[in-house]
Amino acid sequence: MTSPAEAARFGWLRPDAIAIAAGALLAAVAPLERFDYVARGLTASSLADAAPSGQVLLVTASPEALRDGLCERALPGLLERGRARGALLIPPADAFCAGGAVEGARGALDGDRAAPVVRMPPGLLRLSAGEVVGFSPLAGEERAAELAALGVSAAPWVLKKAPQSVPAVSLSALAEGEVPASALAGRVAVVGVGSGGVPPQAVATSALPPAKGVAAVLGGLLDGGRRASAPAWAPALFVLLAGGFVWFARRRHGSLVATAAVFLATFALAAGQSALAARAEASLLPLPSTLFGLAVAFAGVMILRGIGVQRAVDRAAELIQRAALFRMQGVHTLPDEEFWPRVARLAEQAHPADLVLVAELPAGSWHLRFWNDQRGGESLVAERRHDVRRPPYSSEQGVPAIRLARRFLTKQDMPAVVVPLIAFGEIEGYVFFCGPVAEATYSREPERAEHVGRELALLLRRKRLARTAEATGGESRAGHTPTDDLVEGARVALDDLQLFGSMLRNAPVGLLYADAFGDVRFVAPEFARWLRARDVTVPAESASSALPPGSLTLGDVLGATSAGSAAVSLSSVMASDDGIELSVSAPEPAVLSVRPLRRESDGSSWIAGYVAALIPVKQPAPVSGNVRPLAARDATDPLCAFQLGDVVADAVASAARATGRAVRLEPIRGATHALGHRGELAQVLEAFLTDVASRGLPGHGPVVSVREATHGVQLSILDVGFGLGLPESALRRVLTAPGAAPAGLEPLGRLILAVEDSHGHAELKTNDGWGITLTVTLLKAHPRVGVTPHEGGKPAAQQNVIAIGRANPK
Repeated sequence: MTSPAEAARFGWLRPDAIAIAAGALLAAVAPLERFDYVARGLTASSLADAAPSGQVLLVTASPEALRDGLCERALPGLLERGRARGALLIPPADAFCAGGAVEGARGALDGDRAAPVVRMPPGLLRLSAGEVVGFSPLAGEERAAELAALGVSAAPWVLKKAPQSVPAVSLSALAEGEVPASALAGRVAVVGVGSGGVPPQAVATSALPPAKGVAAVLGGLLDGGRRASAPAWAPALFVLLAGGFVWFARRRHGSLVATAAVFLATFALAAGQSALAARAEASLLPLPSTLFGLAVAFAGVMILRGIGVQRAVDRAAELIQRAALFRMQGVHTLPDEEFWPRVARLAEQAHPADLVLVAELPAGSWHLRFWNDQRGGESLVAERRHDVRRPPYSSEQGVPAIRLARRFLTKQDMPAVVVPLIAFGEIEGYVFFCGPVAEATYSREPERAEHVGRELALLLRRKRLARTAEATGGESRAGHTPTDDLVEGARVALDDLQLFGSMLRNAPVGLLYADAFGDVRFVAPEFARWLRARDVTVPAESASSALPPGSLTLGDVLGATSAGSAAVSLSSVMASDDGIELSVSAPEPAVLSVRPLRRESDGSSWIAGYVAALIPVKQPAPVSGNVRPLAARDATDPLCAFQLGDVVADAVASAARATGRAVRLEPIRGATHALGHRGELAQVLEAFLTDVASRGLPGHGPVVSVREATHGVQLSILDVGFGLGLPESALRRVLTAPGAAPAGLEPLGRLILAVEDSHGHAELKTNDGWGITLTVTLLKAHPRVGVTPHEGGKPAAQQNVIAIGRANPK
């Protein structure tokens, strides 16, 4: 970061100051050279002197007189009698006045008193816009000395005489004595072709170009009208002063006054150029380049500032859009076509179902409006009236309650769990979990549907109240201008984004944020790396540093863990204010903590979003170099009842996939409900089976069986000895000291430690040459079994009869 001193030192480096400096540099360099040349010529021509010239006399000869040789016969004598300074022959007159006239000029150069007569070289004239504006240097020409005797020297631009102010006579009038020869006294005779038979007052205008132009320029040159380019610093200084004037006008009085200042500066440039060119020799400015530099300075002061203001407005609008991604207030701004499908996605994550339907109950109505039409949607509903006062939306007494309906859909074999969304005694809508999966989940955990229904109802209630407040508050906000709203929204959005970004960047653990619909909107880099390591697709962040809705859900994140299904985890998050904590092991041991973000208003509480943290678990450092630490069980893996058969089946499948060898699982006998630390047992059992299967001989893989015994739940693994390649005595040593297992037997030692942590025990048994069997015995658990009622509310059987097994839905 720059220090305050450096910031003050370079504070002038702003776009307007840089533009003014760039305009001054362009004026000094004069990149528009061709246009500058034309502008200088026009300036010199516009300042033509109207006073009669006493140094030049324009002599015109008609074509007839030139053909008769009048110029060659009479011109030398006229110059001598009239004591002229010399004569300059303008093509094509020089072709008819050669011979004696030119020889006389050479004699004058040799010391004679005859007036010089010089032919005009072809490259002598400097032209601009078709007019003669000056003379080019002829240092290498043999006639340079002759031209210098006539006063003709290099002059880029000349304030010439006006054509009507140059004295002019015809050669015939001089030769016939109509005009005395004394008219040539002290003058340079510019001899050119003219029209014959014109009155004396029209002789000057009858001369053919470039004779009259040469006479006008030579007259101005001999009268002191030589002009040259101004120094480079002059236009640069003007642009700096004018740019500063425009900047001051823009800052103090606004854009209109600054524009007027530009026109005033342009007028001052034109007037100043005329005044300087009339009095000083090196005074011709590069007007086009100077105006171009002034335009660049004006653009920097005006246009670049306007662009900066527009960019600031666009940036503020972008910040407001970013802030809307992270605020609960943005729920009511979503259109219904986007809001209700997102509600359905949230319900799918929270409660397992083959199909989820959502319906809105409009205000003042008794008939539902279905929104999501996926896979048939509303067309699957058999009841067409959608009247919430009738079953199955309400009971026979008209009371809305959660219930299981079997003839709600057109598919008679597909049950549906009808969940009314009630907030503060008012029905906001309904959600329908359809399919056998939804029925089984509702029968096993009826409280899950209750939790989901309550949270969805609060979400819908918040949307309706926010839209009502927005509609009623529109009138009170009539005095606010869009600019006021933009500035205020930009300020709030910037503060929120800075705080949120700082929290995510500086957090010591990986963080994740999901909105109220369960869509992940921001994931920290550490969390994203963990998800990718778990084969979860994490999309790239958008330009606003947030993930688009639906690209990654909280259910996907929870599904990447090994501690149960995503639906169970998300429903647990909804049901608990403190959230849940899950233990994960790969790629490194960590704890995944997921908590709901609740908001409270008007005595109600609703979930405004979710936050998750990935907290790494550090292994304790060894006490001494010769002491091996025991693998400590994670404290977040509680002692619980679970199906040991499901854990074993998953471990067998994982080991078979990892090794590519067959791991045989015998049919599971009994309920196999066990008590223990499920997460720890699943991890170490999978690692042990993978180790044994990878070491075994082809065709001699381990055989796994699970059964329910009288004194507990037993897990047996046959052919352990073949897999590990060790005798029974070496294996029994692990039973005695599992924390100090020999090299190669660490997976077995960790399995024994996990069994002992779950209050079970392990033993090894020799099978008379048929290998060694590892037997693990865990405590038997007695799960709670619920009774599934019929739709009419009557029990399926007597109250003392419990149905065990899976029911086939009809």
